[in-house]
Amino acid sequence: MSTQAVKAEIINNVMVAMSYYIQQQTILSMLEQVMQQELVRVNMEEITTLPAERQDSIAEQNKYLIQLFMIKKRNLKRGTLEGYLGAIKRLITVINTKSLDQVDETDIEWYLAQYERRKGLHGKLETTTYNNERRFLSAFYTWMRKSKFIADNPVESTEPKKVILKPIDYYSPEEIIRIRDACQNERERAIIEVFRSTGARVGEIAEITMEQVNLETGDIWIQGEKGGKYRTLYLDDDAKHYYKLYLETRIDSSPYMFPSSRRPYGKMCTCSFRNIMKAIGRRAGLTCRVYPHKMRKTLGMNLKNKGVDIGTIQEVLGHASPAVTSQYYAQSTPHTLRGVRERVSV
Repeated sequence: MSTQAVKAEIINNVMVAMSYYIQQQTILSMLEQVMQQELVRVNMEEITTLPAERQDSIAEQNKYLIQLFMIKKRNLKRGTLEGYLGAIKRLITVINTKSLDQVDETDIEWYLAQYERRKGLHGKLETTTYNNERRFLSAFYTWMRKSKFIADNPVESTEPKKVILKPIDYYSPEEIIRIRDACQNERERAIIEVFRSTGARVGEIAEITMEQVNLETGDIWIQGEKGGKYRTLYLDDDAKHYYKLYLETRIDSSPYMFPSSRRPYGKMCTCSFRNIMKAIGRRAGLTCRVYPHKMRKTLGMNLKNKGVDIGTIQEVLGHASPAVTSQYYAQSTPHTLRGVRERVSV
């Protein structure tokens, strides 16, 4: 084992052991930095490492790898990390005669086939659901490869399924009017207008504090939920007007743009936004669902229908790359095709 590999193993073992006692991520990071700093001065070639007498069980080996993965990926969003861990644990349940670092291409192919079959028993399995499971596992095994636990990523040989994109589902102007009319108070109307105007992700709206909001210009400066890049959201005149009306009704001193309605008026959870919109949708009598992400898609489609280029739509929506935006917004819509037909009609 190389000097660097020995040092990495020592750091990993200490980090895993201490993670059960240290819950604060900043302290874990400091511990890792201190060990790295101290081991720089150590010549491992002059140290004799005693042979290990203990052989860990498969369960113990897997527990070690999962715990180390969680430590190394501790800065990921909670939802992202939970997605990875869920896929890993499902894999362990099916492939239970091998440790995670011994899983090969055949095992992965068989597991994904079983995953597809089991999910299909409860209804049609969406292609994106299958691909997400594959992506989660691939991310874990990419980390394993980079960490020198394995030589190759066994997931790479299993190709993702081809996704046939459905037309983007978005609200018509008439539906937006009905949604607005169904709002029962200033808070509900402000929520609808802010989502409609900004096209932000629900997790991004939940994190916004009043320090980030300029109600004169309508600018909101945020750090994006995906990719961590900073960008500016924009409140149009309607959104500014109804948010100011909502502000006048607030009796709390919470720093959040949309605090919880109950003491201690902390950050409003994403499920609360969804529940409020769901209730508004029921009152509006719409046959379609009303939810935050559809407001986001509505802004994207409105921009596209007005001739805004893909690059600008990408910036507004905060997509990590133009390829993501193009995947959904490059195709012609009935609105744009109708306009073309009208222009060429004789």
